[in-house]
Amino acid sequence: MKEAVLGILRCPGCGSSSLKLMRGTVDQLEIKTGRLLCPGCADEYKVEGGIIDFLHNANTGVLRERKAMDDDDYITDDSGNKFKITDEVIRKFSDKFISFPEGDGSSFFKKGGSFQSTAEASGRFYSAMEDLYLTGKEKILEIGACFSYASFKFAQKGCSVVALDISNYLKVSSLYVEKAYFERLFSDMHHMPFVDSSFDIVFGSAVLHHSKDLKAAFAEIRRVLRPGGRLVLINEAGRGVWEKIHPVYKQMEEKGFGDTAYNLLEWKKGAQEGGFKKAKIIFSSLADDYIMKYKNRGGKYTFKVGLAYFFKRHRRFERFLLWFTILPRLLTRPKSWKLICHKNAKN
Repeated sequence: MKEAVLGILRCPGCGSSSLKLMRGTVDQLEIKTGRLLCPGCADEYKVEGGIIDFLHNANTGVLRERKAMDDDDYITDDSGNKFKITDEVIRKFSDKFISFPEGDGSSFFKKGGSFQSTAEASGRFYSAMEDLYLTGKEKILEIGACFSYASFKFAQKGCSVVALDISNYLKVSSLYVEKAYFERLFSDMHHMPFVDSSFDIVFGSAVLHHSKDLKAAFAEIRRVLRPGGRLVLINEAGRGVWEKIHPVYKQMEEKGFGDTAYNLLEWKKGAQEGGFKKAKIIFSSLADDYIMKYKNRGGKYTFKVGLAYFFKRHRRFERFLLWFTILPRLLTRPKSWKLICHKNAKN
């Protein structure tokens, strides 16, 4: 952390914005270890590895999911060896993490690899980032940052960025911050340690479906956005209105994960109940998704692949046909979509 971040922080317990910094280890980049003390409630928050930990008073659901993520054998190498995300494993696979999101072309990012989903969704991320039209002056919060590659990409644009997550996956950020600095926090997204109106943009990829209370999550995001600010969510788990909940969600919950299967109407309702008057679901290109998977999985060139490339070359025709897919995707299976919410400029 850098001391300047204190300007937007507040105690998640009592709401005091007068946190006092007790420095520990400091290097040429940031404060590596230390403590933040709250004069309002006498609470204390540790700084380790440059990451501020606001989770020690988190609810049992958050702590249960954090443990499930930390206990997960996330990475499997070419020999079938499985690894949890630890400091040692981060160093071991640093070249893989540095190549996120599209990957380095290795088996880790191909079909069956540990990072396959990240690579195949990389096109959606870059498309979403382009649509933000960043100038480098924006203050951005990434919720559910996971390995924090998105925060790194935003920081490379010159933006002031904070990455927030509950899991130790966030420690991967140590590979990025020397190249383009951003702040990192362990925190529950339902009770974030920021003063009101701290950010121009809140960004999330595959994160809010972990919430059991969408209204509360959206309301908290809206609170930390400045008037006129934007929320952008991509890669969220979502089902059609007529689509049944997949059994995998129950299996995930039994393991301790918080994944929840909301349909698209529930997503929009949650945003509106959380205070966003402008909430829009946008269906993304199916052709782009199909091409990305085709390239990544090394499949045969088929008629469907050729059709996808045709649509990619003729965007106007694709957008025209997209109108006819909106209702089926809303009712049955959404596939690729994103949610954009705007906070009213007056409040």
